[in-house]
Amino acid sequence: MDKGSYLICRCEEVSRHEIDAVIKNGACTAQEIKMQTRAGMGTCQGRVCRSLLEAIVGEEQGKIIEHPSTLTIHHPVRPVHIGQLIERDHS
Repeated sequence: MDKGSYLICRCEEVSRHEIDAVIKNGACTAQEIKMQTRAGMGTCQGRVCRSLLEAIVGEEQGKIIEHPSTLTIHHPVRPVHIGQLIERDHS
């Protein structure tokens, strides 16, 4: 199996081949790859693939990423107070 067929982002089904293609077309950062491929925008919000994306960018630029991620994580849900759920059941 060649490296291009590996899934990097399982949630959005983005392969290494797709990531290599956007890098070839000028994407230079993990954020640019994310915007062009949706890698890191799935259910896990990049918790699984973010480090792989950053490693690929570092590999392409010939350096090791030593700083924290610049990719943002957006939680898919927000906390709800239990009182709100009770009120909804009684209305």
